[in-house]
Amino acid sequence: MRLFFDTSALVKFFHEEDGSENVTELMTSPDNEIWVSELAKIEFLSALLRRFRNKEITEEKLDEAISGFNETIVSFNVEPLGQAIIREAESLMRKAGKRQGIRTLDALHIGTFTLISGDDWVFVAADKTLCGIIQSIGLKAINPISPD
Repeated sequence: MRLFFDTSALVKFFHEEDGSENVTELMTSPDNEIWVSELAKIEFLSALLRRFRNKEITEEKLDEAISGFNETIVSFNVEPLGQAIIREAESLMRKAGKRQGIRTLDALHIGTFTLISGDDWVFVAADKTLCGIIQSIGLKAINPISPD
């Protein structure tokens, strides 16, 4: 199965929190191919630094997570951002933005996913709104916090 990870789920592989066990199972299964947006690199760092500033993690845990991410990302398929993804995200925002709380970076992740995905692809996000948007456009999603 091809899995596209939003940063909200991706961070759970490198920092123990609710949903980490499910993310680890998905990411370590030899049957799964892992995909992320190039955007995940900076968004991941931002998420961890926010946790550090909020004193949710220690500097040691921050350094461990960043180091682990840098070592692991080389094994992921990283889809670069480009004009097509930006246009897709803008189109999604115009279609869904009035009804659903879609944020800019989320639209870029979803835009990336919709452009590269096929029948055997699944969007993985630890965000009910994001998973709902993916499902509302007819695609598959998994929320590792509540995978059912």
